[in-house]
Amino acid sequence: MTEIFDLNSTLKDFSGRTPIFPLPDVVLFPHALLPLHIFEPRYRTMIDDALASDRLIAMARLKNDYQDFYHTKEAPLYDSVCLGRVTADQKLPDGRYYLILEGIVRATILEEPETSKPYRVGELKLHRDRHRFAEKFDPKQQTEKLLKLCRSQLGAEAGHKGLIKILESNLKLGTLCDILSYACPLEIEQKQALLEETNIEKRSELLVQGLINLIQQSTDNENFPPQFSLN
Repeated sequence: MTEIFDLNSTLKDFSGRTPIFPLPDVVLFPHALLPLHIFEPRYRTMIDDALASDRLIAMARLKNDYQDFYHTKEAPLYDSVCLGRVTADQKLPDGRYYLILEGIVRATILEEPETSKPYRVGELKLHRDRHRFAEKFDPKQQTEKLLKLCRSQLGAEAGHKGLIKILESNLKLGTLCDILSYACPLEIEQKQALLEETNIEKRSELLVQGLINLIQQSTDNENFPPQFSLN
């Protein structure tokens, strides 16, 4: 397996403009699958429109001071987003949706044109992964390091056996990083930084450090509280 989908084919009808779906604690990555429950009226309309056109939505993360502006189009958000495609959808009798959004590609919101839509719309610049590595950087070695850390972090949990099997199926380093970044319980700020990094070498190094920190935290928690001294 080299890639999960063909980017050129997936985006052949993309106009550059797409709905924006902002949430406070979600960072979507290319190749990841995000289940969503859509219940707000403005976002029901967004899904209606997306399903009637190219099924594409930009998943954005709200900044910390969004609360007073949440129900407006001015809520502050990060301009680095992930463009996703609705791959499965179920509309309920009351108009709500359950759907699966598949991450496709990194993007930057260039501007938000004024529209009559109740939801936000963005003009996007798409970003493909940058594959130029430093001379001493070995992507195969980095892949093995990430898989080893992944097994240490996730291997003990039975629910992750299928994920680990997928990760070991000869994925490209960039794809591996994105799936791991989404699946692992990293801090939300770390996930945002990983989304914003288009250089695969730098992204993999950020992820390695994040996984090492997770494993260290798990070890520290196991050793807390400390044993009583016998002295």
